[in-house]
Amino acid sequence: MMKCLKCGSELREGSVFCTYCGAKMGSLPEVERAGVQTEEAAACKDGLEGLLGGIRAYVKNETDKQRKDLAEKEARIHTLEQELKEKETLITQLKEELKYRDNRIADAPAPVNNECPKCGNTLSEDMVFCNQCGTKVR
Repeated sequence: MMKCLKCGSELREGSVFCTYCGAKMGSLPEVERAGVQTEEAAACKDGLEGLLGGIRAYVKNETDKQRKDLAEKEARIHTLEQELKEKETLITQLKEELKYRDNRIADAPAPVNNECPKCGNTLSEDMVFCNQCGTKVR
């Protein structure tokens, strides 16, 4: 008796097709009665192993590329984070400087207006009233 290589059913010797699943016995690599692979089956197995080896190598290569790319991106992110921290520190310093300058301007005495607001007469710093129109200027 021989067995179907697709479904495992027992077949009569010399069967070309399986009577249970319909598989053609010549379309699959044949196995001899003693269990030794035919040359065709061995070549098919070698071809599959070579193909799988090629696929494994390709996947490993792509994985290595992606890991390298990821490491480069992580390094770039770290650099950008450092630059951001430096710029935030600079912004904080500039805000403090601006606040300091604003406070100095606010604390400074108001400039003395050297003109009378009513008549435009030139005034000296010690005048409280305009000497031309009598308007109080301080």
